[in-house]
Amino acid sequence: MGEMLIGDKIREARKKAGLTQWQLAEKVFVSESYIALIESNKRNPSMSVLTKLAEVLNITTDHIVFDTSSRNTDSFTLEWQKLIENRTPEEIESALKIVKTYFECIDEL
Repeated sequence: MGEMLIGDKIREARKKAGLTQWQLAEKVFVSESYIALIESNKRNPSMSVLTKLAEVLNITTDHIVFDTSSRNTDSFTLEWQKLIENRTPEEIESALKIVKTYFECIDEL
């Protein structure tokens, strides 16, 4: 598959975040139709909108513009926090054990 366009990357990140175009538009303070135009690669977002999209979608502007998957530590921390939100302490402890086991297996390789 070839290099993805900006709109394709934004659409992919939006879907991964579980947001509709309307929900994303609300969070970025633009219209839903503008998001649709961006995602269909008919418009490129302004720098201020691009920055807000990256923030809301928990990705970097570099990822959107330069096809890199670099993310900062804060974005991973936020993603982990969202995963454990509304979970019981038992569920969180169980997930932590699974992750620890996973990393132990990787370290053994």
